[in-house]
Order: sequence, then structure tokens, then C-alpha cells
Amino acid sequence: MGAGIAGLTAAHYLAKAGIRVKVLEAAGRVGGRMITDVVNGFPVDGGAQFLSSEYPLLSSLAREVGLHANLRATSDWNAIVRRGKICRIRSDSPLRALTSGLLGPSSWMRLGWQVWRLRSWLKQLPLNDYSQWSGFDLEPVASWAKRRVGPSAVEYFFEPMLHGFYFQEPEETSAVLGLVMLGFGLRGARTLALLGGMGTLPEQIAARLAVSLNSRVRSVERSTDSVVVTTDTSRMEAEYAILATPASEAKRLYLTDDDVATRLMAVSYSASICIAIVTGSGFRLPLALREVYGLLIPRRERRHIAAICIEGNKNRACAPGGQLLNILLCHASATAMMALPDDEVVTFALKEADEYLPGLSTRIATARLYRWRQAEPLSHVGRARDIAQYRQDERSLQRRVWLAGDYMSMPFTEGAAEAGKWAAGEICKRVREE
Repeated sequence: MGAGIAGLTAAHYLAKAGIRVKVLEAAGRVGGRMITDVVNGFPVDGGAQFLSSEYPLLSSLAREVGLHANLRATSDWNAIVRRGKICRIRSDSPLRALTSGLLGPSSWMRLGWQVWRLRSWLKQLPLNDYSQWSGFDLEPVASWAKRRVGPSAVEYFFEPMLHGFYFQEPEETSAVLGLVMLGFGLRGARTLALLGGMGTLPEQIAARLAVSLNSRVRSVERSTDSVVVTTDTSRMEAEYAILATPASEAKRLYLTDDDVATRLMAVSYSASICIAIVTGSGFRLPLALREVYGLLIPRRERRHIAAICIEGNKNRACAPGGQLLNILLCHASATAMMALPDDEVVTFALKEADEYLPGLSTRIATARLYRWRQAEPLSHVGRARDIAQYRQDERSLQRRVWLAGDYMSMPFTEGAAEAGKWAAGEICKRVREE
């Protein structure tokens, strides 16, 4: 149930193992928050924005469905704002960070020492399996980073990345997610674009599966040896079911006496609005952003915008003429503006965007909004431990319904796919044993 990347990954691996599988999707398209539209000839990623060279599962899936040649490395330049200044950093050159003006030498040295101290864990633990980081799931990012590195690193390193990528606050987010970000850096991860857009991957996976669109599930009932799934138009019976929906939908559909599963399905989500801006051919980027892909705006600097993605620096094919910009609103502003008309949301965002992209508001050809009430699952302290317990529970031998999705692993696309593959693997084990 669910044709986002978690559900499609689960179905892909079940089918690959020779198991008959059917995917039910309430919407009229696959992909969930991993979608691409074409706007004025520009491929617009309305949800998930990029992949990573350290996403082994999605890279493998891209290869299996014939898209691996479409992966392209983005520009290595990113930037974070401090005191109104754009501080440029390169993911492949730690030394450049020292001269960026983002943090002082002492803060960079303390951060470097923490990376060195934890290097064996940061190199070895999988960056897509949240459960395996449960030993670090003991305190929030803010308290860990403030104690180990200093308050400046919280405000101008961890916070802008946590909110720009996941729309989460360091005081409310487990240290696990902060350490995972350091793990990507230590491994030299490169940001990747997908020619044709992010949505091409779920579309290609789905093309090889039996997917039923516009099939809203009304209930999921488990018996001793089967699962009965009721939709608006049918009632079907299966040996096993995977709930690959957002946590709130899983909670609506499935009643269980499993306390851990109940806690996981109660996970809250952050919100965001993605504003895709297509400019006219006369718009030019300021010099400081000419090679920058992602501009992150810390909470001490922002009013509404958490991040601005310059799509032409992600993938030149994204901007055949003019510029394509994806403006991502922070959680608080997105929540407050969720019901406002499109033009009002755009007006609020452009007042701030013009500070970094002068003249943008006068050069807009088209704007399209994507509203995500459930953009990313919150990673409160304890979620990694709950996932680990759910996966290790001895009662799973009697389990017929499995949970999957980004709230069941890392809160990004690779984590969602990992959760789907894990659930499929557990079902394959049961089938073999039978």
C-alpha cells in the first residue's frame, strides 16, 4: 500500500524474488514526494530534490531500471548565509571551509576533532539504515553539538542543514541525524541529479510492477494467516501486506497491540512548500551564486525561506534558457501559509529571495507551488531505538503487516527505500520458511 519510493522498492524486491505482488496507490500517479513535472519545458522536482553518491540502494535501483547513465554530479559549491553574507563552501574541499567565514578556526577545528574521534562509526555505519545508529540516539543535535563544538556550529552549521534538508530543529532532532550528515561529509559524498528529474526513478520502477492507481485503501485487517485489504471498490486477501504510507495514514488504516509500532505510527512530520520559479532569459545570478547549487538560510537569518536550489547548477539540462529556482519554505512559514492562495505565498517568498537574487521578482515567467503538509518525518530522540526494537522484535515471526517508509528509517528517499527493501526481505524469509 503506497507507490512512493518505499512501496515501489518493496514491491520491486518481492517481485524479483518471484513473489506475486500488487501495489495500491490512492493518488493518480506514483512517486509520492519523489515527483517531477515539466513546466515551460523545465523538469521541476516538486518534492525530493537530489540523490547522493552515498545512496547505494537508489543507485542500484537506477541501474536495474536503466537509469544509471542518467545520474549526474551537481556543482560541488553550496553556501550558507551568515550576517547577510553568502559563505561559499565546497563538499570536496574541507580546507575551503576555513576561509569561508561561516565559522571561526576554533569551531572548525573542534568539529574536525569530533569527526576524527568518531571516524570509524561515521565510515562504517550504513547511512541509509536509521536503526543501526540507535546507540547514538540519546540526546538532541543541539545539546551534543553545543557541548562538543560550540553554539556557533549549532546555529550556522547543523541548524541550516537540518532545516534546509529536513525542515527540523536541532533542539528537537536526535544527534543521529547530525552525525549522519557528518558521515556523508567524511565519505566525500557528492550530490547527484537525475536527468529528466527525480520522478523518473519511481516511474521506471512502477512500469515493471502491477500498480493500481486511484485505489484508496479503507481498512487493513489481520487474521492468523492472512490480511484483508478493503478499498473503495474491492476487497482482497493476501498472505502479507506492507504499509508504505506516511505514518498518519498507517495509523488510520491499521490497529495493532504492538506498542513500538504504535509509537512509530504516531511520528509527526515537518511541513514545507516548494515554490518552483522559472525566470525569463534576462535574469542573471549574482556572482556569489554563479556556481552554487544549494543556498541554505539559517534561522537567525531567515524569515520564510530555508533553502534555495539553483537547478541550473544541479543539472544544466534543468535550465535550457533562463533559470529554474526551487525555493523551499521553512516549517513554520509553510504551516502558516499552507492554505493561502499561490500568489500570496509567492509574494511573501520573493520579498526575501530578492535579497539574495536581486531582481528575481521582476523576471518571473512562471511559478508553481507544491504544498507538503508531511514533508519529512521528525527525528525525535528515541525513534532510531524504536525502529531497532521493531526490527528485532521476536513477535515479528507472527507479523502479517509490515511498516515501511521514511519514518521507518532515515528521513530521506534512500532511507524510505531501505525501509521498503527491509520489509520485503522479511517477507521473503517467511515465504522461504513456509
